[in-house]
Amino acid sequence: MKENSIDSFEKIYQSLSDLHGNIHILEATIPIERQKAFFSYAEIVKNSKDKDGSIDEYIRKINSESIPLEDKKHAIVFLSVSADIKAFRALERYSQNPQKELNDWTLLALLQARMILENEFSDERQIFISTGLGGKGDKFRFFAFFKANELKPFSDYQKDLILKEMTYFFKKYHGQIEKIEIKNNYFTLLFLSGFEMVRDIINNSVEECNKYGNFINNDFVVTNMRIFDGKDIQKELQKNEE
Repeated sequence: MKENSIDSFEKIYQSLSDLHGNIHILEATIPIERQKAFFSYAEIVKNSKDKDGSIDEYIRKINSESIPLEDKKHAIVFLSVSADIKAFRALERYSQNPQKELNDWTLLALLQARMILENEFSDERQIFISTGLGGKGDKFRFFAFFKANELKPFSDYQKDLILKEMTYFFKKYHGQIEKIEIKNNYFTLLFLSGFEMVRDIINNSVEECNKYGNFINNDFVVTNMRIFDGKDIQKELQKNEE
């Protein structure tokens, strides 16, 4: 992993360690731009005179198929900032089968509604943490990309070794592999981990594999913002070997 990547993870972990309160991690994988749009809109709705409207009216709107999309988005946000148990329960029910275009919007609304209510009934500070890839429980989701040295195809033995060592070190450091894909001359991981464990898991597993032929390039990528698509992968593969 590049040194600046390691430094970034350590700084983030230190920042998280300094936080005191009830931490909420967004579990869904939602693009950062969409998250920003939601919370910016929520702040506007929260500060508008419209916040004195009827909870029942907005509950009817989110459950009506005839309401325009933008009006329904507004209703969902209104319910999320209302600090009302009835509104929260309505969002819970709606989140079970939301309009497809509003799935992410509804998940963000439900999280915000929960935080606002917990803040009302608890003296503990409510802290929201989100990334592009979300998380689960107290762990964050990460995507990692690795390529073979000199882009040489992995042998069957090397592929088996990658799977074995990755599985071992994720278990050792209490991480969780959600998906691993081993291709001809690169492999990717989608995994859950605490920030404090990422460096040890990845570095140790790669180091152990490389004891048997030094076949994994040490310049790999780990991110919690997005999953690489085909273009991203080709771009990484085309980079000159150091």
